[in-house]
Amino acid sequence: MTAAEERWRCFVAVPIGEDLRTSLEQAVATWRTRPDLAGLRWSEPKQWHVTIAFIGDVAPSWVDRALPMLAAVAANHDSVTLKAGGVGAFPRARAARVAWYGVDDADGALDRLSLDAGQGLGLASEHPLRPHVTLARARSGPVDLRAWVADASAPWGTLIVDRLELMRSRLGSGPAVYETLGSMPLRRTADA
Repeated sequence: MTAAEERWRCFVAVPIGEDLRTSLEQAVATWRTRPDLAGLRWSEPKQWHVTIAFIGDVAPSWVDRALPMLAAVAANHDSVTLKAGGVGAFPRARAARVAWYGVDDADGALDRLSLDAGQGLGLASEHPLRPHVTLARARSGPVDLRAWVADASAPWGTLIVDRLELMRSRLGSGPAVYETLGSMPLRRTADA
């Protein structure tokens, strides 16, 4: 592949912050030992984030045009603190391919941020946004996570949404590796 043909797989994310990452990492350490979860490949904690817009494959030059647009979107949104907690699975717990940790966007602030970022980037809307942190993916076929969803003691915490990050996902033989291409702060508010 020539440099002119190179494509980067990109998305827009909100980082989860160290306090939430630390408490969630402790919970995941206990879940990893559960025999009923052996069919999952757990994500690395340093990779955890909340995706608000999936972009897909783009030319590297696209990033230089996208960063100012995302900065403008971020500057038009206030920082917000959201509740986080609970676990679930996609597409459903009895035949899961993804295990996730939830984020409560009750007033829709994160959804509005996602919509504006997507519109600014010319993306088709994939709403409603279901904010979550992907903790693990099925190694091969679907995994039954009903028992885990019913009894997992997930930590409750807060997600401080104070910036957008344009991310690149590098796919290979193992789990994806994420690279931050740019970070754009949201407006500061008194409670964030």
